[in-house]
Amino acid sequence: MKIILFTVIMIIMVLPASSSDEVYRDAGAGAFSFLKINPGARAAALGGTGLLNSGNLAVFTNPALLASMDTGYLSAGHNQWLGDATQNFLSWNFNLSRVKCALGTRFVHVGNLEMRETATSEPITTFSAWDISIHAAAGIRLGIFDLGIGMKLIREKIWMESATGIAFDAGVIVHPIRGLDLAASLQHIGPSVTMVEDDFRLPATWRIGGRYSFHFPLGDAAVSMELGKPLDNALSAGSGIEYTPQKWLKLRFGMRFMDDSRDFTSGIGLSAGSWTLDYAFVPTDYSLGTVHRFTLHKSL
Repeated sequence: MKIILFTVIMIIMVLPASSSDEVYRDAGAGAFSFLKINPGARAAALGGTGLLNSGNLAVFTNPALLASMDTGYLSAGHNQWLGDATQNFLSWNFNLSRVKCALGTRFVHVGNLEMRETATSEPITTFSAWDISIHAAAGIRLGIFDLGIGMKLIREKIWMESATGIAFDAGVIVHPIRGLDLAASLQHIGPSVTMVEDDFRLPATWRIGGRYSFHFPLGDAAVSMELGKPLDNALSAGSGIEYTPQKWLKLRFGMRFMDDSRDFTSGIGLSAGSWTLDYAFVPTDYSLGTVHRFTLHKSL
């Protein structure tokens, strides 16, 4: 009954938003678009529900998740997109008494971009674009609440133009009853940045979601749902289910809603000793190719 009620509540949250084929009116208004990408494979496999499913990569998504960490972790990952677009990241979680902390960095690179001034078969030249961010975050548990804050320094360069910025995150998770987690976060809050004499706002994003975990004779499972909106795009939502038939194996399936470039997602998690490997398979429409994501974790 609890899982049915949880599912109904989350569906009602998602229904008011509707998808559209029109370009969103504020598209392109935000700088540092790479910040909107959840880097971890686990969250990607679960329909992009990173608000509660980022785990050891909380420093990039929801700092409140750090409050539930009971040990330190090192995590690293690689994501490959269409063409030469790649993302690599590294994070370190550690404890300072009751406060759980994390440091991280991520690097996004797109190479072999062609520059043309007129319609020609050969480009004038080729160039690359890259983004880098350095993150720090902390979380603490206070009763049924997990609270977290984070900050990041950001640098972007496209050909010969560049911009530098700073942003802040805040998150909260509530545990009202056994197995149920409700969360909300604000991400990428900070001053505008200037590139090529134009000012661009950061992609400020709000997210809300929930997860219900339960046990049954064939293993453990968790159902997650999430709704979010960045400054420069429309509402989007995702849901996912994670099934654990054995301690060393996790099977993951998800769906994206109000996202016309992708819908179904899937993945797997494998554990051996202090090591965990997460993989996500994210097919896309419009000939954008298939995204493969890998994340490796080591408990300390």
